[in-house]
Amino acid sequence: MKRLVLTVLAAALALGTLALPMTAGATEKVRHFDNPQQRERYRELLSSLRCLVCQNESLASSQADLAEDLRDQVYRLIVTEGRSNQAAIDYLTQRYGEFVLYRPRFEPKTWLLWFGPLLMLLLGGAVLAVTIRRRRTTDDPQLSPEQHARAERLLEGETSDRDSHA
Repeated sequence: MKRLVLTVLAAALALGTLALPMTAGATEKVRHFDNPQQRERYRELLSSLRCLVCQNESLASSQADLAEDLRDQVYRLIVTEGRSNQAAIDYLTQRYGEFVLYRPRFEPKTWLLWFGPLLMLLLGGAVLAVTIRRRRTTDDPQLSPEQHARAERLLEGETSDRDSHA
């Protein structure tokens, strides 16, 4: 029985090992470029564009089906149609929006993206400064001599009450 289990495990491991290279290479297409500069432009564009499905991966590293379609579009724009990088980016942003860019353009509609973190930091610092200033200016209220004497009597009364209970 033990021998049968070991044989089945070994067979499953062997089949799994053989299947890995086939599935890993199946998603990667072979692309042909006219020159090394074209290949570099293609890679540069893929690394500067965001996968719309994964949202935190570039087109170069994403395994999503949409990312493969976008890689095909970038290849078509760069190699087949001979467009410049900027023309390809303009086409993709017109079609998919600014979200396709890892670094959004510096325009009035994206100022909140660029300056938002700084504004939040400044706002937090201002709130902290106001809070500290208020705590410093709010001194402990001074007791009048009558209030001080009454507080001492109350404290002595509590001490004598504690001593009598002990």
